[in-house]
Amino acid sequence: MGLRILDCNATPSSITVTFSDAVHSSRLTPSPNTYDATHPGNYSYESPIGAVSVKLNPRRASISLDASQRVATVILSGTPLNKGDWLVLTVTPARRARAIGARGVKSSTGVAFDPGGNSFATIVNGVDPTIKPAVKAVEDAVSYPVLTEEVGYPPSPLAKPSSGMATSGAGAGITSLGQVATKAVSDVLGWKVKPDDAKGFVGALTQSFTLTEVEGHIESKWTPRTYAVQTDLAGGISGAQASIYSRAKGAVDQSLPLLDGLYKLNPEAADEDVAALKAVAASQFSELVKELGFIPPRISRVNQYFNLLLGSNAFPVTPPPIPNQPLTLSDPDQIDGTLGTLRDELGLNFTTQDFVNSVEDEQNLSNFRILSDYATSLAQSWVNNLGFFGLGTATPFFGTQLVLLSRQLSVVSESVDEVRFTLDSVFLGPAERQTMQVSFKTGDPALFLEDLLAWIQSFASEEGPRLIQDGGKFGVENTFLPVAQQLNRLVGGARDPNPANAVLPRGFHTVRVQRALEELGDELKELVNLATPIQHIVTPEPDFGLPFAVTSVDPGSVSLGSLPANKKTIDVRIRGGGFQATPTLTITPSISFRGPYFRSDSLLVATLDLSGASPGRLDVTVTNRDGTSAKLAGGFTVTP
Repeated sequence: MGLRILDCNATPSSITVTFSDAVHSSRLTPSPNTYDATHPGNYSYESPIGAVSVKLNPRRASISLDASQRVATVILSGTPLNKGDWLVLTVTPARRARAIGARGVKSSTGVAFDPGGNSFATIVNGVDPTIKPAVKAVEDAVSYPVLTEEVGYPPSPLAKPSSGMATSGAGAGITSLGQVATKAVSDVLGWKVKPDDAKGFVGALTQSFTLTEVEGHIESKWTPRTYAVQTDLAGGISGAQASIYSRAKGAVDQSLPLLDGLYKLNPEAADEDVAALKAVAASQFSELVKELGFIPPRISRVNQYFNLLLGSNAFPVTPPPIPNQPLTLSDPDQIDGTLGTLRDELGLNFTTQDFVNSVEDEQNLSNFRILSDYATSLAQSWVNNLGFFGLGTATPFFGTQLVLLSRQLSVVSESVDEVRFTLDSVFLGPAERQTMQVSFKTGDPALFLEDLLAWIQSFASEEGPRLIQDGGKFGVENTFLPVAQQLNRLVGGARDPNPANAVLPRGFHTVRVQRALEELGDELKELVNLATPIQHIVTPEPDFGLPFAVTSVDPGSVSLGSLPANKKTIDVRIRGGGFQATPTLTITPSISFRGPYFRSDSLLVATLDLSGASPGRLDVTVTNRDGTSAKLAGGFTVTP
């Protein structure tokens, strides 16, 4: 087998060539010759530029071989190569050395290059590492199967039937009655059915139906899903959004009958134009209320409908506005938009037109002004509360934020499945994942990869929702958020693992797996961002008015000689007032003790270890959680 070039790497100032066998070197021969691997005349490279090839010969280059005589380094002089350019290196007529003699002189004969083995194509990349990941990605694409699993969500034709309907065989077209009922309840209530969540079901039912007593019987009115948002965390519209949404529902219920009853006072107005304007205004009002019931409301869409109704100069488009900033225009005679056009078409502008001729006409004018005031006051409420509706708001309301948390937990769970899918695609199955140990630079204990994925999915589907439902804001701040932060850190550490992870299979380091882990980390980071603003301060303990002081220690003294030789401990009760839970105890001169144990705001208990104590008077100091201290000088005495 002849000599071949195995590898070639180029930088702007050098080219490194790796041969399959040792080659001739000038340090082992009397002088450079045509078979010398350090002779510049044996090297040339071509730089393709479009369809033209420029052949350059680095005759002034310096060439050296490493100790193995297999790696030649060409140091170029003159104009450097351009990073990113392709070049094809050719070495000829260097020969492979058959043997090295006793004096280190190679045989003057050798084996020639294999056909085509004396050329190698590479890219001048210098310190730019972008080409190597691309080459690695191509290698991975060739080494592992192409992902061909059908992926789709409704209404994609690739989506699997969600109703449980059989698609083949004798059961085709038959759907389980329970599945139909479950899907119907979910669609009507906008709530994920959970058998053990009676509270969530009652909440969804209450928000979805309004009961009214009419002539001795109860009538129920269904509120569409857009208006009633429920999740498996029992979240829904609350706070500022509930306030403005309630106002919007009331406004539209009052406004639409007024709008429908408006008639033209201007005799020149066309009936077709009036009907069209009234229909457009009614549609805009209805869509506005629907959007205000969406969680979270899409600010740009709400702004657009207010602008359509009131005119582009009457409403700020870019949030956040100045708090309680008044609208630019709120006078019914000056607003623009659909309502302004309707006013002018009907002849209802009180200040510029006078078509009012009767009390009924004036009532018609009044109805338009009431309609206008409903719209402008609702817009003012939107302006006042706009700061609560941004996706990155620092002051979210808990009920509304629960909807976003519920969605994000579902995304995190899906991302874990996607990571498992990509691992399967590179032949890292469930059994192997349970043996793949991942170490972390952060100092966190090592974990098996499948254990980490199972932890994340369990948190997203079970632990996290339970913490939120049972612990409320306190549970989110003190447990949910720290766990989410730790999981985010661990996923990041898995992507940038400890050097100890060099034994992980090649498939783990493929671009597809790393990208799936990156996306999982991004979803966990978003979960952290959603949970961070949710905070709750536990109500402080009541102050009963007792002054903070240490008044006595019981017993106040002890004789070392009275204690058993094998037990030099004694329990003492520290009495006083104003003690808080989890205080700190200090005894000087210092002795060992266990405690203090909080019993009440006037009593603490501690166990003193007197095995190394010396006779004398000891000072007893108690420090509360808030940093305040109370001291009883000489409060405890030790005698021989």
